[in-house]
Amino acid sequence: MWRTSSKTLKFIAGVMAVIALTGCATVEMPVVSRDDMFQAAVREGFKKQYLFAPPFVLTAYHKSAGASDTLVVYIEGDGYAWSSRTMPSDDPTPRHPLAFFLASEDQSPHVLYLARPGQFLADASPQVDQAYWTSKRYSEEVIQSTNAAIDQVKLSSGAGKVSLVGYSGGAAVAVLVAARRNDVIALRTVAGNLAPEVFTRLHHLSPLTGSLDPMAVALAVKGIPQRHFIGRRDAVVTRAVTEAFLDAEGDDSRQSLTEVDGADHLNGWAERWGVFIKLECVRQ
Repeated sequence: MWRTSSKTLKFIAGVMAVIALTGCATVEMPVVSRDDMFQAAVREGFKKQYLFAPPFVLTAYHKSAGASDTLVVYIEGDGYAWSSRTMPSDDPTPRHPLAFFLASEDQSPHVLYLARPGQFLADASPQVDQAYWTSKRYSEEVIQSTNAAIDQVKLSSGAGKVSLVGYSGGAAVAVLVAARRNDVIALRTVAGNLAPEVFTRLHHLSPLTGSLDPMAVALAVKGIPQRHFIGRRDAVVTRAVTEAFLDAEGDDSRQSLTEVDGADHLNGWAERWGVFIKLECVRQ
């Protein structure tokens, strides 16, 4: 039986302590308000940064706890992109920033959490066009900005290599970023939307016009050691989405694929991540 790690329990306890201190209403964990969660995150050793990475300002949290040549980068999912099936959200900040919960479980010396354009910025930031969390969520501008942000923190931390972890739509960004870099030593995805066209057909959604397609760079990242995690109970990103990408890479053996019992698109990940992150990535 999997047990919730002591670090996760400590992190959640910190979140709940902040909620109590600020007088917020009771919330059902692990969904918490962004202010409460990130106050707790700072107490866990993450330092908040706003990275100017044209054409966006990206919210980031960086934890540095020792010498290492590798920067581990966690890229958040698409967040609260739509308030209804036809109405874009005014604020794409995720209500459950799973990529951050995963980052908080990572014991690597240098860990960077990157939010996506418009997330965690509210009114204090330059306005971001809604297209960048809807149809253009994986656009050229988004990939350039993410790459620039990684370069900034990599330089300041003294790292020479990058390990990428992408959650949900952040997995698509991670693949597109990896295809442009020569310093990526590992690529991990969690419930990753690695084949957006398959995903939109599956859910009867409009195609992502203005976005780049990770499938188009599958062969370019084939040589990077990878591990792709999917939840057996995930009805959002199904196995078919991941397998389409693996087919494009030529991974007929599915050796880079790990199915997780009991996990869906949000639940069953953070409390096990300390174990999953240690699973070896394999080269295609």
